[in-house]
Parts: sequence; structure tokens; C-alpha cells
Amino acid sequence: MGEGQRQDCLAVTYREAAKSLGVCERAVWQLVKDGELRAVRIGRSVRIPVQELKQFVAIRSQSADVKGGAV
Repeated sequence: MGEGQRQDCLAVTYREAAKSLGVCERAVWQLVKDGELRAVRIGRSVRIPVQELKQFVAIRSQSADVKGGAV
């Protein structure tokens, strides 16, 4: 998927989410399982809304600022 197409995309796969976050797919799977990241089922596929990823990072960034930069 090209960078131009990603901007139009509303939801991404676990692999694409992991790549965007810089973590492994298993970490994304665990975040969804723990309820820290929301995923939606579309037919047999599971996707993570791009807006959910942005919100997740924003919240984590704010808490890192409060804790002195440690994540």
C-alpha cells in the first residue's frame, strides 16, 4: 500500500498498525486483547481504525509528558 493510499484508508490490518507504531504484530494483538486499542470486525477481517491509532499515540504521548518523557 502506497503512502498516498494510506491517508485515505479508514482502518488498517494488524500488520499495518504494527508497522505504523514500530512494534510487532503480537504487541498490537495484545493491546487489542487488553482493551487499550479498539478493533472492528468487517466480515471475517479485523481492522484497527486509523483514528484509533492516532488517539492511542496522542494519549500515550500526553502521559509520557506528565511522567517526564518515560514511556
